[in-house]
Amino acid sequence: MLSIASQPDQQAGRVQRLLEKHNHMYRALILFVLFIIASCVPVPAPVETVAVLPSAASTEFAFTPISTSTPTTMAPTFTPTQIPCDPLTADFCIIDWKFPFHAPILPPDTDSVDGTYRYGSTQSGARDPHHGVEFQNRFGTPVYAAGDGVVVFADPDKTTKFSPWTNFYGNMVLIRHAGDFYTLYAHLSNIFVQAGSQIKAGERIGEVGQTGGATGSHLHFEVRRGGAGTDYFSTENPELWLIPAEGTGTLAITLKVDVERNYERPLVVTRFLDGSTDPLFVYYLSSYTKGFEHNEEDAVLGSLPPGRYKVAFSDGSGLRERIVLVEAGKLTQVVFEKK
Repeated sequence: MLSIASQPDQQAGRVQRLLEKHNHMYRALILFVLFIIASCVPVPAPVETVAVLPSAASTEFAFTPISTSTPTTMAPTFTPTQIPCDPLTADFCIIDWKFPFHAPILPPDTDSVDGTYRYGSTQSGARDPHHGVEFQNRFGTPVYAAGDGVVVFADPDKTTKFSPWTNFYGNMVLIRHAGDFYTLYAHLSNIFVQAGSQIKAGERIGEVGQTGGATGSHLHFEVRRGGAGTDYFSTENPELWLIPAEGTGTLAITLKVDVERNYERPLVVTRFLDGSTDPLFVYYLSSYTKGFEHNEEDAVLGSLPPGRYKVAFSDGSGLRERIVLVEAGKLTQVVFEKK
């Protein structure tokens, strides 16, 4: 039997054990509630990472904002088409002309055209109308092909006519080129090619002489177009087709004036000093004579130094003048219409 003094101790122990038991249950309840709450929270989705490349102009990273606005329709842009120059309405036109042929004589020999007997002229009626141009050179000067082509004829013209007369050109070479062009080399002392040969521009084909109807040692050079190269009246002005000397240009003059048939009309072309109206040089020539109406132009001057020029002549309306420019490597076209 317990004593009265021990009973309070026993009751206190029971109370203590009950409190500890309740504390364990309370903590377990709290943990259970927290577990339930945690299980109800949604798990966040993983965030996608995007690599942004640095701009070409900077080594720093930068974000390019994405526009959410409605795109604006841009009006199309147009490149204006350049209107070709019309020599009928302009004072003159400068064009990139295709000069297909090289001079048949090379420096240090005389590679310039003789200005005293130009294409389409008669030396004021003293000679036959000229169907080519002359290169005045000593006997034996090398003659070269003006362009790539095939030799059509390489012999004296004693039996084959290339003009109204036989033995007119003497020893001659005829070469066919692209575009139905032909070049003719006459009065040669020697011929170094034969018919059927393939020829390259600058290839030596003969030497200057005085055969046929030549008066003095020189090369007679023609450009023909069509007619199998045998048509005497299919000639073109060689100065219109020969590449101008380096640093120079070419001038073509057309006269649509008061006559239907050509006659040699005197022309005066004055070259001015740079930045001045003082004359530096004067060229005297004439328009093509009768029989050259098939040519579109009426006179040509090749290998002119660049600069300002005045073209002058007279017709039924009086003195006609025009100031024009010449540029290196190009063709200046000037057309005079009937007033």
